[in-house]
Amino acid sequence: MKRKVKDLDDEESRLSSLLFNKSKKFVGNLSTSVKTENDLDLKPAWIDDDDDQFGVDIIPGTKSKALYVQKLKTKYETLIGTPSWAKVSNASSDNQKSEEILRTVGHLQKPKSKGLRKDNLEFKTFPKVNSETGNEGPRISTVVFHPKISVVLVAGQSGIVSLFSIGGDVNNKLHSFNLNKWKVITAQFTPDGSEAFIASKFQHNYCVYNLVKAEPKLVQLPKVIKKPKLFKLSPDGKYIAVSDGLDEVFIICAKSKELLRSLKHNMNVESLIFSHHSELLYCYGVQGEVTVWNLSTYRSVQKFYDNGCVTASCITMSDCGQLLATGSGEGIVNIYETNNLTTREPLPLKTISNLTTKITNLSFNPTSEILSMSSSYLPNAVKLVHIPSYHVFQNFPNQNLQHVEAVNFSPHSGYLALGNNKSCAYLYRLKYYKNY
Repeated sequence: MKRKVKDLDDEESRLSSLLFNKSKKFVGNLSTSVKTENDLDLKPAWIDDDDDQFGVDIIPGTKSKALYVQKLKTKYETLIGTPSWAKVSNASSDNQKSEEILRTVGHLQKPKSKGLRKDNLEFKTFPKVNSETGNEGPRISTVVFHPKISVVLVAGQSGIVSLFSIGGDVNNKLHSFNLNKWKVITAQFTPDGSEAFIASKFQHNYCVYNLVKAEPKLVQLPKVIKKPKLFKLSPDGKYIAVSDGLDEVFIICAKSKELLRSLKHNMNVESLIFSHHSELLYCYGVQGEVTVWNLSTYRSVQKFYDNGCVTASCITMSDCGQLLATGSGEGIVNIYETNNLTTREPLPLKTISNLTTKITNLSFNPTSEILSMSSSYLPNAVKLVHIPSYHVFQNFPNQNLQHVEAVNFSPHSGYLALGNNKSCAYLYRLKYYKNY
């Protein structure tokens, strides 16, 4: 019988050693961490000198003063109870003990992830945004999220603009209207979400859609502008930058619809983007020269060449204002730190060459942790890049998306939407981000 007990003890010791590596140390740490309230180093809040002269004999027959005080305390607590202000909480000490134990037994504590993981993107495929309609295409040229509520605007080459509520098992259509003979190229919501600005490069006007009244209104462009090949609303909603693809960019007041200024370039403008604070405008010339304009003075404050660019394609900036990305006709994407754009030929922070055809869309997510880059010239030519490791997420896309025409993130990066050349607007839930 003794032998069996000894064998059990030896087996328990062996298992403990395998589990905890250093079983004696673990048990020692565990025993020392378990303390009672009496072990706390408590000090009185104050000392009353009159207590030494206290002579009232409430409890007779007590010999020593210390025993008398203890019995007096016990009698008080029996009759009255311990006041709430006198109770000692062990919550913080208990938490500290638990942390000490978990540090000793490392495999019991799940390590907390710091930031977005660079290896695999955790996402869930949701139903198509426009599964109820499917008539905005065939090419879905824009999918844009409302800045306040879970609503997506979908538009394309048919001229039909639709708004859908998202987030459930079914995406419900809220409203739809038709811009006759329009081929929509872009749409943007104002910062407060009350209006949407919609443009087509084949029309000499643009549409302002009032979401409160559910009413679209056509606004005529200034006569000097031929057609809005490029149309961009500033982040603060005050300016509209328009270009017909030649060597001028026109600045329009979004509120009054008046032409404010014309900005002259040395070459045709291929793409443009406002800075995050709407004080600067970056214009990307067809030969790779980027001109930075100050919108308070309408003066050029910086010019530099995109490294290695032969034919310019598109340009974008992160919401934090620290990163600038350019895409070329050769499929190369350069990422710059805006603080380092001080020379004529700055070196990019990173060059990404995962795509081989012309970059047609670039966009950062609102937290500047993901850069999406895509080309509409090949099927499934879309990549999501992790920032700042610059690793491409290998598990996206996980389905056949055909030719991707548009990519956009929701205001808090909870959703990702893509439009293609088959009348589809795909929707994904990015699990790392908790909010819409």
